[in-house]
Parts: sequence; C-alpha cells; structure tokens
Amino acid sequence: MRYLDLGTVSARASQAVYHALATLMPPEGPVTLVTVSPDEPYVCVGYHQVASREIDREACEAQGVPVGRRMVGGGAVYLDHGQVFWHLVMPGTSVSVQSLYDRLLPAPVMAYRRMGIEAVHRPVNDIVVGERKIGGTGAAAIGEATVLVGSLMMDFDGQAMARLLRVPSEKFRDKIVASLEAYMTTVRRELGARAPTRERATALLVEAFAEVLGEGVDPSRLTGPERAEIRRFEELLFEPDFVYRREGWLQPGLKIRDGVRVLEGVQKAPGGLIRFICRLRDDVFDDVLLSGDFFVDPPDGLVRLEKALIGRPATEETVARAARALLADVTMPRVAPDDFVRAFTAAQIPA
Repeated sequence: MRYLDLGTVSARASQAVYHALATLMPPEGPVTLVTVSPDEPYVCVGYHQVASREIDREACEAQGVPVGRRMVGGGAVYLDHGQVFWHLVMPGTSVSVQSLYDRLLPAPVMAYRRMGIEAVHRPVNDIVVGERKIGGTGAAAIGEATVLVGSLMMDFDGQAMARLLRVPSEKFRDKIVASLEAYMTTVRRELGARAPTRERATALLVEAFAEVLGEGVDPSRLTGPERAEIRRFEELLFEPDFVYRREGWLQPGLKIRDGVRVLEGVQKAPGGLIRFICRLRDDVFDDVLLSGDFFVDPPDGLVRLEKALIGRPATEETVARAARALLADVTMPRVAPDDFVRAFTAAQIPA
C-alpha cells in the first residue's frame, strides 16, 4: 500500500489531492492511502447537492471561508484542522459502494477502538459511538479509480459550521448547534486528556488499513505530475461556476410567465435527503434538477433521471416510471422510486 503523509496543506489542496490521484491512477497502480489536514477552515458540498440550498454563501464570503464541491456524494461539511482526512484510492471501478463500506470501514473503526473509543460501523457509511456520529465517509468512482474518503474526528467546531449553513431563522440555527452537540462526538470529547496526539492517531489508522487490506506500508511522496494535477483540481473544485452550477433558474414558486413555473420539493429517504427542483412549461418537465446528500453509483445516475423526465408530462406516474427504470440500473443505497415520487409530490403543494 503506497502511503502519502501530506501533513498540513492548503484547504484547496486537501480536497484536490484524492481527485488528482484517482484521475492519474493507472489500471495496475498501487492502492494508495493519503492522510492530510487543511491549514484553514472551509466548506465542501456533496457532488449531488445544490450549494445555494445548503450553505450561506454571503456568510462564507464575509468570513473568508472557501467553498468547494467534491466529486463524492454526501452532505455539506465544515472541515478544519481538527480533522485528519484519509483518502484511499484504488485502481478500477468494478467494486460496489456497499461492498467497499463493508470491507474497508472496519479499518477506521479499528483505529478508534485502539484509541479506546467503542466505535462501530452503522450502515450505510457512518461510524458511531453509541448514538453519536464520529465519522462520515463517502465513496465514488473518479476517472478509472475508486476512492473511499473519511476523517478522524479529533475535534469539531459545531458553532462555526452552523454559522455557515443556510437556515430559515436564527432559532433554527440554534437547534442545529444543539443537534450537533447531541448527535456528534470527537476523539477529544470521548477521551479528554487521554486523547492521542494527531500523529499517534494517524499511525493507528495507517496500521489498521494495512491490516484490513493485508498489505505492507510503502511511504512515498507526490510526483511532479501528481502535484500539477492537484493544482488543476484546486482551481476546478473551488471555481464558483462549478460550486454553484446550474442554479441560474432556481427560484422556487416563481411564475416566470403564463404556463411556466419553478417548483421545489424535499423528501427525507432512509438513504439521504432528496431535493426535487423542476421548471414546468404547460405541465411538462422543461428542466429538472435533482440533488441531495445521498450516494449514487455511478455518479451520473441522477443526470440520467433528469434527462428521462425532461419533455415528459409532469405527473407522479412519469416520475415513478423513470425512477424505477433508473434504480434497476443504478445503485442508491436506501433510496426507492417512491422517494422521488414523494419529493415531486411535495413540490406540488403550495407553500
């Protein structure tokens, strides 16, 4: 197992590195593990999310907090030096996301347990201590490689995260902070003065991945081409046109002209939140944007569903038929066709 201990790098580089390594991964390349932390806080939205619905763009800009979009699913996250990110990059894309979680998440669980924390893997992809989450993870195919990403949650600033999220009121923001306190935990919270150093925690993680994979550890350095590709992804992932893509027409409830409306509905499925945004022209889907904090394999699955709806009658039966066809060919853990129908139905209910 090739191992890259990158220490502390720029916020943009900490997100760009696994995208770059996956893009350059040759078919017979070595399984590569990266550990890294950002030198400043930043926010990162999931690949399938509508950024303006999840984060407060003005607050982020006012506080100088960068906003990026990763090419892995899941929700908007606040990232800072209190977390040690780990990225496992593997050649090939034939392994299912679910099997990746089942096979490889025992590694970070093992690392936490060796610190003295009774962590367990809770399907689909959470790592928890009792009822509290201590590690979210994600997986996706990038280029001709598969990536599994997560973090060692050494510490976490819930109030900082809540200040940067888009919320309907300050009272609601206070509830988010309370929820983070109730349902998230960290190494520092669990162990207090007994918490290991970042270096020791990272070493435990690397040892655990080596054991789970049944491979030795080969410390390595970034190559020149890898550094160049990281710089390219630093620009791409944090480019506003990429972060806030396809959002020009998103004004829910707006009547654009006679017969043209924009509607938005939300459904919380077991596998994640589904946001159904559509523009209707004479009760026909004129444009559709599906988003949420779920995981899709392959990543273009939602685009297929959007294309299948455009130009079709805007009815529940149209959505149901297209969703059934999609999920027969695409993996979305704990998401069913009826979840898309309910999201569309919610969009029909006047506010």
